[in-house]
Amino acid sequence: MRFVLKLNNSTPLTILFSLPVARQLYYNQTANVLRLASPAKGLGPGSGSGSGPGIAMGRLTLPCALRGQYDLFVQARQGGALKVEAQAKHPHHTWPLLNHTHRIAIRTQNRVRKRQLIVKWERSKFDYHAMHYCLVVQRISSSSNDFASFCEAIYAYTRQQQTHSRTSAGPCSGANSIFDLVWSRPPKRARHLNPRHNLHIVCTGARTQQQLRGLQPNSSYKLQLFGVHQRLQNLTLPLASVQVHFNRTHPTALREQALSLLKIGGLHGVQVYSFKVPATTPPPRFMRYLLLPCAGSEIRVKLLRHHEVVAKVGNIYLPTYIKQEGIKPGQRYLMRFEPNNEDEALRAQKVRLALSSERLFRDLPELPENITVFDVRTRCTSTTIAWNSSPDERALSYCVIVFNLPQRSGMDSTNYCMDFAALRITQHKNFKYIRCREKLPSASDKLEMETIMSLTPGDSYLIYVTANLSMGKPLPYQTLTVHMGSQCVDLESQEQPEYY
Repeated sequence: MRFVLKLNNSTPLTILFSLPVARQLYYNQTANVLRLASPAKGLGPGSGSGSGPGIAMGRLTLPCALRGQYDLFVQARQGGALKVEAQAKHPHHTWPLLNHTHRIAIRTQNRVRKRQLIVKWERSKFDYHAMHYCLVVQRISSSSNDFASFCEAIYAYTRQQQTHSRTSAGPCSGANSIFDLVWSRPPKRARHLNPRHNLHIVCTGARTQQQLRGLQPNSSYKLQLFGVHQRLQNLTLPLASVQVHFNRTHPTALREQALSLLKIGGLHGVQVYSFKVPATTPPPRFMRYLLLPCAGSEIRVKLLRHHEVVAKVGNIYLPTYIKQEGIKPGQRYLMRFEPNNEDEALRAQKVRLALSSERLFRDLPELPENITVFDVRTRCTSTTIAWNSSPDERALSYCVIVFNLPQRSGMDSTNYCMDFAALRITQHKNFKYIRCREKLPSASDKLEMETIMSLTPGDSYLIYVTANLSMGKPLPYQTLTVHMGSQCVDLESQEQPEYY
């Protein structure tokens, strides 16, 4: 027997038969699809099928039936009148969670030079063990529009595939069904997009990230994420959507008064950062920058305005202040970091930066002009150090932190960007000693001194001195490395010569 069905829209389709049937064969004239629907064993109304259509108790279910005319051929098992009922809905369209609010964030990362886009999203909270994902990627043009359902996206994708297959290899080329085009393709970590196509459908299985390759620079893409429920006969539901402009990544905007951790370089070129001179009353007369090279490596920084270098400072290997005069409110500057030479390229990876249009940083202490920590006297089991007092007039304290240096280690272990909070410091694997005290009530140019006891003869230590405000982040002085003597006859009388 033959039945004819015409669909005006792509939709999930359920066909019910009043009598048991032996086989069903449907033909879609629009998509040139001819498919045999064989009985699925052990399927009930609440169970799910695989990636293709299935029959359960006299029912044929198509998760996505494309718009167009269908010719349905049915072979009945026994004589009598056969009633066929077609319903343009999924058998599980009454699933309770289908209409619930579902917020999922989509995150993207542009790699324009490699023409790659990395897409990540959160896992669905609705039956996340059974949820698979399909990503609809559409290059935005004058004729593009959003898809209300996944079936509409499949219809547009199928028509696109047919159009290009006719022009390239004739009407008989291409896959035999939409399931071969979409559902049956195994998920891959990276998928190359055909540059001649504006619409792509990438199913990722249970994975929540996908790398897309072959995107066109200076183009905008619409990403729509759909969930496919594996236990409810491939019930599809929209999860999230986002629009991405695939262009060169804009420089990261820096915030005033914030101590930011920045990358110096990377796999895709030199990192560039931007900031805008604030419009305050009265207008700012200068900008101050505080740079902390994380590994103590030598770096240089360039300040640019309108692609012209306005300032350049090199040989920065310890916490350094830079002052820029002659600025105007609203001016925008670019800042670029790079290693001072090729030998520093491996170590010069990150830098901390703070900028301010005020005389002092609000949450950071003020370091003196000379931030050297001096080795005054070193004995076999103790060392005395000194440093210049901070010119900051606010309530201030100092912390002396000591780390063990591994034996026969030729590498510099300096890290000016570490978290100097007492709790984190004491958990460090090489932690040895910490002592904090208030700043001495004396002149700002007087030296501060501290004696560190109970050290081991023959060992080497890395010493940090940090200045700390009551509220805010500490700042380190230049690090000091001391080597304890190993041959000591009289620890009380014999003194080691001073280090220079």
